[in-house]
Amino acid sequence: MSQHGSPPPYYPSSSEADPLIGPRKPSHRYQSLYYVCAAFIVLLIVAITTVSVRPSNDPLDPDVRDRLRKDWDIEFRQHQEEVLKRIDTQKRWLQEDDDRIRLREQWGTEVEKHNRDVEERVRRDEEHKTHIREQWEREVEEHDGQVKEQLKRDEEDRVHIREQWGREVEEHDGQVKEQRKRDEEARIRIREQWGREAEEHNKEVEALRRREEQERNLLREKWSREVEGHEREVEERRKHEEEERLRLNMFWTDLASHTCTTYATREYTARLVNVPSYYNRRVEACMATPVNIHGIEHTPKWCEDHGPNNVIGHWEVDQHEPDCASYWTWYKDFGCTSLGSGQRRIEHYLDNIPSGGDWKEFCATTPVSFRGMDFTGAQICFKNNGATWGHWVFDDESCK
Repeated sequence: MSQHGSPPPYYPSSSEADPLIGPRKPSHRYQSLYYVCAAFIVLLIVAITTVSVRPSNDPLDPDVRDRLRKDWDIEFRQHQEEVLKRIDTQKRWLQEDDDRIRLREQWGTEVEKHNRDVEERVRRDEEHKTHIREQWEREVEEHDGQVKEQLKRDEEDRVHIREQWGREVEEHDGQVKEQRKRDEEARIRIREQWGREAEEHNKEVEALRRREEQERNLLREKWSREVEGHEREVEERRKHEEEERLRLNMFWTDLASHTCTTYATREYTARLVNVPSYYNRRVEACMATPVNIHGIEHTPKWCEDHGPNNVIGHWEVDQHEPDCASYWTWYKDFGCTSLGSGQRRIEHYLDNIPSGGDWKEFCATTPVSFRGMDFTGAQICFKNNGATWGHWVFDDESCK
C-alpha cells in the first residue's frame, strides 16, 4: 500500500515593493487556498486510517481461506438438501402418476360394469311393464264384465223397488185418506165439545163476575163509609187541635235560614213557643202551624220534639231562592258513543253550586234542556279537576 507524504512547505514570494512599503497582510485569495489545503490533508488522513483497518481479501491470507472454506461447506450442504428435496418430489410425482393410471383403469372398469347393469335393469323394467300392462288389460276386461253385470242387476232391483214403492204409495195414500177422515171427524167432535165447554165456561165466568162485582160494590160502599167516617174524625180532630192551638196562642220564633239542600231549595228552621208543658200533641201542633216565608205560608216538612218550648220545625222552601239555583254551562257534544250504537253522549259543566251544598244532589236535581229534550238532572255526575260535570246518553237516529 502506497503512503502519501505531506505537501512541501509553502513560502510566499516577495514583492519588489516590500522594502518600500514594509510587510503587508496576505490577501483573501491566498487565505482561502490555505484552508482548502488543510481540509484536503485532514480527509487524506481519514482515508488512510480507514484503509488500514478494513479486512484483507487476499486469497493467500489463511484467515481468508478458512472463511471461504466455511462458506463453501455451507453452500454445499444447502445444495445437497435441495437435491434430496428434488429427488423426493420426483418420486412423489411418479407415485401420483401411477395412482392416477390405476384409478383411471378402475374407473373404466366400473363404467363398463355400470353400463351393463343399467342395460340389464332397463330390460327387466321393460319386461315388468309389459307384464303389468297385459295384467291390467285382463283386469280391465274382467272389471267391465262385472260392471255390466252389476248394472243389469241394479236395473232389475230398481224396477222391483219402483213397483214395490208404487204399491206402498197407494197403500199409504189410502191410509192417509182414512186417517184424515178420522181426524176430521175427531176435530168435529172436539169442536162441538169445546163449544159446549166454552158456553159452560162463559156462563160460569159471567156468574163469577156478577158475584165479584156485587162483592166489590159492597166493599166499595163499606170503604166509602169508612173513608167518610175517617175524614170526619180527622176533620173534627183538626178543628179541635186548631181551636186548642188558637186558644193556647202557639206561634213560631227564631226563624233561621240554612244551607241549600237541593236545586233552588233552602232549609229553614224555627222554634214553636207558647206550648204548655202538659200538652202531649206537640208534634201534631208543629205540623199544623204554618209560618210565613217570602210572603207565603208554609207548613213544616218535619218536626223534632225536644220537650216543652223546644219543638223545632223544619221547612224546605223551593220558591224565591235564587242563591240556591245552580245552572249548566259549557255544552259539549261528544258525538256517537260508538259506530252503529244509536246513542249520543252530551256533557255539561255545573256552575253556581252553593257553598256547603252537596254537588251530587245539585247535579242530579238541576234541570236542563237541549236538542228539544227536557231533563230534571244529569244521568251521571262526576268530578274532574275539582269541577262538577253532568253526563247524558240518549237515543239518536243519526248514530245508527
